[in-house]
Amino acid sequence: MELREEGNWSIQAIAAANAEGAPVSRQMVKWIGGVNPESFLVVVGTIAKPIEPVTSCKVSNYELHLTKVYLRAAAPPVLGMTLAASNRPIANFSDEAPAAVEEGVDKLNLAPSGEATAIPTATMLTHLDNIAMHRRAPVAQAIADIRMEVKDLFRSYLKAKGFKEFEPPCLIGAASEGGANVFRMPYFEKEAFLAQSPQFYKQYEIAGGRKRVFSIGPVFRAENSNTPRHMTEFTGLDLEMEIRKDYHEVFDVLEGVLLHIFSGIKERCAEQIETVRSVYPSEDFLLPEDGKVLRLTFAEGQKLLREEGPAEFKGVRDDEDMSTAAEKALGRLVREKYHTDFYVLDKFPESARPFYAKEDPTNPEVTNAMDMFIRGQEVLSGGQRINEPEELKARMIKKGVDPNSGGLKEYVEVFQSVGVPPHGGGGIGLE
Repeated sequence: MELREEGNWSIQAIAAANAEGAPVSRQMVKWIGGVNPESFLVVVGTIAKPIEPVTSCKVSNYELHLTKVYLRAAAPPVLGMTLAASNRPIANFSDEAPAAVEEGVDKLNLAPSGEATAIPTATMLTHLDNIAMHRRAPVAQAIADIRMEVKDLFRSYLKAKGFKEFEPPCLIGAASEGGANVFRMPYFEKEAFLAQSPQFYKQYEIAGGRKRVFSIGPVFRAENSNTPRHMTEFTGLDLEMEIRKDYHEVFDVLEGVLLHIFSGIKERCAEQIETVRSVYPSEDFLLPEDGKVLRLTFAEGQKLLREEGPAEFKGVRDDEDMSTAAEKALGRLVREKYHTDFYVLDKFPESARPFYAKEDPTNPEVTNAMDMFIRGQEVLSGGQRINEPEELKARMIKKGVDPNSGGLKEYVEVFQSVGVPPHGGGGIGLE
C-alpha cells in the first residue's frame, strides 16, 4: 500500500504474514487490504531497503514493513474524486454539472500530465464539491506553499529596505477610486463597500508621516470578466514610498522586490515548482543575463509592435491603451529580441491611467506611470501619484471624476490638510 504525508511525500508499505502470525497475521493482512483509500492511519513498522527502487512513491530507496496499523478515521468506500484525478489539470472552468462519482476507486496514481494514462480529469465544480481531495493533491499543496513563500519574500525584502507594514481596511464607506466595479452590501442602516484597492490608504500613510509602507491583504473587484487574469477576490501585494529625486526610484524598488521573489522561489521552492510543472508544464522563466530589467517607454513598445509585430498591430497608436492580444504579441517580440520574460513599459498615455497618476511635466500626454510584464501579460501597475491638491482636482475633472463625490472628497481633503511629499508605488496580485 502507499502511505502519504504532507505535500508529495509518500512511501511504499508492506504487510506480510508469516507462519507464526506474529507480528503480522493473515487476518491482519486481509484487514489492511480492506482499508478504504484516503483513510487516516497511524502505523508502526521497520524501515528496509526494497528489492528494486520504488517508482510509484516519492521515497524510492526505502520501504516500510508494517507491524501495527491503527485506523484513526475511515474514508468512505467510494470517493467523489480520486487523488489521481485531483492531481491532474482541471478539465474546464465552466458552470456545467459536476462529473459523476467515480466507481471502483482502488488506485492512487500520480501520473504527471502528458503521460499516457486513463485517469480522468475533473471539472472545477467537481474539485469544489470535493474540496478535501482537491487540497490533498500534491499540486494544490505545492501552489499553496509557493504562495506563502512569495508573501514572505515580498515582506522580508521590503522590511530590509526600511518599509513599514500596515493594514488597510477591507470594509469601506464609499467606493474607492470612484469606480463602479465594487461589491456593495448593507451596513446596518447604511451602505458599505468591499475595498477595490488599498491605494488611498497607502497614500494616507505617506501623508501621515511614513516614508515607506507596504501591505498584504485581500482586494475585491466586482468584474464579471471570466478571464484567467481577472479575479473577484485576490491577495494584493502593495507598496508606497516617498520620492526624493525621481519617480524611477519606485521602479528600482519594484524591480528589486520582484527579482528577489523570482530568485527566492527558485531557490526555496524547487521541489514545489517541479511538482506544479509535472501537472501544468511551463518553460523556464527568462531573465536578462546582466541582471538589469529591460525598460521601454510605452511609445517604444508600440513602435516595436508596428515594425516587427503581426500585421494586425501595424496601426497601434501611442495614445491608446494596449490590448491583451497586443501585450502577448509584444511579450513574444521582447523574448526573441531581448531574451527576457520580465520587462517594464514606462510613460503610459494619460488616457490609460487613473486620476491620481501624475502627468509628465515635460509632456502632459503621458504619465509618470508604468506596467511590469511577465511573459507578455501585465502583472503590476505603478508610478508617481499627484501630491498637490489643486493639481489633483484638476486631473480628476479632466478624467470626468467629481472631486466632491463620496469617498473622493475625503481623499482630496487629505492633501489639503497637510503638505504631502512626492510619492509613488505599485501593486501586484499574489495570484
